[in-house]
Formats: sequence, structure tokens, C-alpha cells
Amino acid sequence: MNTATRSYVLDPALREQFKARSNWRGAMSVAKDYGLLIAAFAISIIWPHPLSWLASTLMLCGVHVGLAILTHETAHRSLFANAKLNDWIGQYLCALPNFNNMPMYRAYHMAHHRLAGTPDDPDRVMVDRYPVSRANLRRKLLRDLSGQSGIKFLIGIIGMSSGYWKFQQNGIVEKLAYEQPQGFADYFKRFIANGGAVSIAWQFAIWAPLYALGHGWLYALWVLAFVIPFPLTMRIRVLADHAAVHDPDSTDPLLHARSTSANWLEKLLFAPHHEHYHLEHHLMPSAPHWNLPKLHAVLIRDGVIPPANQASGMIDVLRRATAVRP
Repeated sequence: MNTATRSYVLDPALREQFKARSNWRGAMSVAKDYGLLIAAFAISIIWPHPLSWLASTLMLCGVHVGLAILTHETAHRSLFANAKLNDWIGQYLCALPNFNNMPMYRAYHMAHHRLAGTPDDPDRVMVDRYPVSRANLRRKLLRDLSGQSGIKFLIGIIGMSSGYWKFQQNGIVEKLAYEQPQGFADYFKRFIANGGAVSIAWQFAIWAPLYALGHGWLYALWVLAFVIPFPLTMRIRVLADHAAVHDPDSTDPLLHARSTSANWLEKLLFAPHHEHYHLEHHLMPSAPHWNLPKLHAVLIRDGVIPPANQASGMIDVLRRATAVRP
């Protein structure tokens, strides 16, 4: 195993510039996702047609992904300059609408950054076997498209918030042990204490205006977006971030993470809020997402990103994830 340490040092003045936080820019990022949420339903209300329902579902998938990315941003306390505001918005406006829990996610995700490039990285299991055969990847993507992955994910995230399973988002299921026997009431109380009541309230808050406008059934598109395209896009995003990279056994972010170009559709479905600059994020986790393109430009100028860790888009990511290594 290559445990090479970081070889590239960013100019201190640039580092200070790139880690500057902004309350108004953070607010605009959150507003963008909620604006997309409203626009997605508005399209199907104004023009009720199967094509508009499809467009709405894809847009709502973009909302789910965007809120997941902002949950990640707030876990790093990089979205808002005010730490309390960052944590409150991260939990109540970003995580809980998706039944996630930001503080629990933060504890899990910080281990990923601390241990990236080592066998102990909790996210390593999701990408360690790549590249795989095309047939192997096709089976995984078909499970996502069938809804199997989404239903399992929803059950899992509720179970983890209830304290039934250990909180981890790598697909590993680990039941928690307690000194006293736990019943349904115990798990339900824990779910409510971890924000479950707010998550349920968010579902009513999304459905109620639609119902009042005579289109309550459109809430099903929100659920459909969560169950089918959301897991698919998240799987491909994970592959883009760390699969089949230059050196997964290096602790240097330039070697174990990837930077991926993205067109407008890829930014909607896979990489809102500049998530496709994942190598840049690992190099400087404290940088707000709006500064990652600037950091990327510096790294390209300095020529320090290996070719294997630069992808031209999500199709290129899938090709690399199924390519035979020399």
C-alpha cells in the first residue's frame, strides 16, 4: 500500500481566500434548491402531460441531490459564516426533508475525510472493487432503476435515525446492541428525537399546497424521484468521486479523489453546488462550494491533477468504472 503524504501545498494567501464563507451565498444555495422544487411542481400544474411529469421528476431528483450536497456542505460548516445558522439550516432545511440527519451524517463523514486513502475509510467499500465488468455495473444500475435501491435506502435511513442500525451510508448493515431489550416504542421515540417528526412534517408541507391547488397526487413525483433516479445519481456520483482513481491507497487527495467536468444536465442530476470538484473538496474541505471552481483552475494551472483523476463527464466516469486496468 502506498501511503504517500500530500506533495502539493496550496499558496497560503489563496487558501485564506478560498475558505472565506458567506451567509448570503449560502442562503442563495439553499434558495436555489427550493426554487427548483417549486418550479418542478409548477411545470406539471401548468402543463399536465406525461412529458412534464417526467421533467418534474428529474427536477425533483435534482432537489433531493442538491439538499444532500448542502447537508454535506453544512456538515463541514462551510456553507454559512455563522456556525449556528449553518447547523440549523443543514439539519432542518437540508437533511430532514430527505429523512437524513446532519449531525449523525457529520460524525460519519468526518471519518471518511480523516481516513481517505486508507483501508479504514468507511466509504472505501463502495468503490474498492472498481473497475468492474459492464455486466456487473449494469446489474447495479438496474436495481436502482427498479426502485429496489431507493426503497432499501429509505428503510435504512429511517432505521438508522431510529437507532436500530448504526448510522453509515456505505451499504453496510450493522444492528446496534443495547443493554436493555428495545421495542417499537423505543425506536419510534428515538426516531422522533432525531428529527423524524420534522421529516414527516416536511412531507405534509410539500403535499398540502399541492392538495390545496387540486393536484395533491403530484406529491407522488417527489417520492418517485427519491426512490428511483436519486439512488441512481448518487451511485454514479460516488463512482465519479473515488472509483478507479490514480492511487486509492494514497493519502494524497490529488491521487485518491477525482475532479469531473459536468454539463448543465449533469449539474442538475449528479453534481449540483459544484460537487463534481470532489478532488478539490478533499484537498481543501473547508472551502465553500462556490470557491471550488477557482481552486480547480489553480490546480489545472499548476498541472498537479493526474489524468486518471480528471473525467470529462459522467459517461466518462462510467467508462472508467468498467475499463480494464493495465
